[in-house]
Amino acid sequence: MELLFLFIIFIIFGIGAGLYKFVKWIINPAIRYFSPKDTYSIIQENGEETIVSEEETTDKPLKVELKNPQFDTSRITEYKGEEIKAFEFRPQTWEQFIGQTEGKNIAKTIMKKAKRGIKGHFLVDGIKGHGKTTFVELLAKSLNAKLIQRVGKQVDEDSLVDIVNEINTSQEKYVVFFVDEMETMDWKVIKILNPIIEQFKINNIKIKPFLFVGATINKHILLTNNPDTLDRIPPSHHIKFARYTAEDIEKILKQYKEQLYPSEKVASEVIKIISKNAKFNPRTSIALLEDFIVEQDIKKVLKNCKIIKDGLNKIDIEILIGLNQSKRAMGANALAMKVKLSQKEYVTEFEPFLVEYGYINRVPSRVITDKGKQLLQDIK
Repeated sequence: MELLFLFIIFIIFGIGAGLYKFVKWIINPAIRYFSPKDTYSIIQENGEETIVSEEETTDKPLKVELKNPQFDTSRITEYKGEEIKAFEFRPQTWEQFIGQTEGKNIAKTIMKKAKRGIKGHFLVDGIKGHGKTTFVELLAKSLNAKLIQRVGKQVDEDSLVDIVNEINTSQEKYVVFFVDEMETMDWKVIKILNPIIEQFKINNIKIKPFLFVGATINKHILLTNNPDTLDRIPPSHHIKFARYTAEDIEKILKQYKEQLYPSEKVASEVIKIISKNAKFNPRTSIALLEDFIVEQDIKKVLKNCKIIKDGLNKIDIEILIGLNQSKRAMGANALAMKVKLSQKEYVTEFEPFLVEYGYINRVPSRVITDKGKQLLQDIK
């Protein structure tokens, strides 16, 4: 009987200890996620973490603070060989920046506002490879401004303090703080940034007025996670980059070739072929141009890149074939698996162009259109 009693006590204590660890496993991440960073501390003891409120830490517990390592360029040995040639060309004037007329007009208004001391924060929303960074660099150059540039996920609470200090101590009249891939910023950092870009102060500490610019290819993520930040940027300053036309791409390629490869011979017909087979993307078209310069055979270049027709590559065609063979509409995951892609890769890399140019429809699942079927007939 005594043994049975001891066994029951042992079971009760075991269940209690397990429940404590389970609750701790659930609660600790929740505290980290929902609580401001300065309201709790992390104590490590015997390999375990305990989160303690500020009221409980009067005896100064051990605080465990994890930081991203800094990239120390002072440790890099500089190359001392022959002079490095230019490997890319970026427009240096608004005239050299081809296309995006609407965006350039908005930029002119923003620069006028900056010169009048009026807030001119703006967002650039556009497809990757369309020149968002170059656009912001041109604006900063036009203002003779100091440009502070970061990628969203690089900005944490500590680095934001450094950025603010850099703004406050800058000698230039104008400062542009540019965050690329803004949707990757930690939401807690964005919450700190909100009053800064709205009032140019935080905790009654004044901050030198500056121009904030965000860039993204995923505006929907910002709208979902941080709509209050976008509210601080007037809708008229939400610059939506349009997809380039074949004519725009031709102009971009000719200018690029003249700037970097003036002695190379590239026929106008080759430029036209590239402009129609790069999905109207400047970055992609430039890569095809440089491939042609070394190969001097446009058919070989397209074959190497698996481009089959009108910019569509082997995977695009496999997607259309998969939909054409299916007896019903397909979801993104099922379609991605059919062509051996991850769902994210399919949704971000392939579907936008196929939908925009009418090869497939979303209803809401995916179906091939008559245009898609006709293309499959044309390449048989």
